[in-house]
Amino acid sequence: MEKSHLQESAHDPDRPPAKAPDPDAPWVGSLLNLGSHVIDMARFIVGEPVSVSALMSTFEPTRPLASGERIKIEADDAFLALLEFDNGSIGVLEASRVATGRKNRQYWEVNGSKGSLCFDLERLNELQVCLEGGTAESLTGFQNVLVTEAHHPYLKFWWPRGHILGWEHAHVNEIYHFVEAVVRQKDVAPYGATFEDGYRVAVISDAIVESARTGRRIPVRYEV
Repeated sequence: MEKSHLQESAHDPDRPPAKAPDPDAPWVGSLLNLGSHVIDMARFIVGEPVSVSALMSTFEPTRPLASGERIKIEADDAFLALLEFDNGSIGVLEASRVATGRKNRQYWEVNGSKGSLCFDLERLNELQVCLEGGTAESLTGFQNVLVTEAHHPYLKFWWPRGHILGWEHAHVNEIYHFVEAVVRQKDVAPYGATFEDGYRVAVISDAIVESARTGRRIPVRYEV
């Protein structure tokens, strides 16, 4: 599988950040800011990672504040990680704040024995699907599936079928899912993140940092 989250938010080394960094907190880099979403999605789609091998880079050692003062930057501008999952799958995770031209590209692709799926957040209403129809010869390439058909679970709250949904609608759907879970006393998982999900993302992030620091493959171990 492949999962990436690419932005150009920090591609200009002379542009002050929109918000001054907290002097009592470290500068948040691509791993914590963007990579957390990448890791969470990889776990949701594929399963639990058991080991990681990673690289992290800081391309600009200093950046300016609005005052003109330049401060030292130790957080990463980009990271790349190779993962092995508990079901035997392998994958690549990537995040960058210096991907010029990318506003907010979250992309994932999963390749399996029965077909492949891929999705790009910048094409929010589309899912690319290639499924085997019984024999390998039946694979005819990817088909574009619109996710705005009447049978899709969250469309009933919005427009007639075929009318596209936007970024804000996705957030409303998430809020609805959470409120419904509270009112009906249902588990918010698996379609909503839990504290356990947050903990596991943090553990994997620590393993990525350790791998990049040491140059070694690092096992992912959760506390029981």
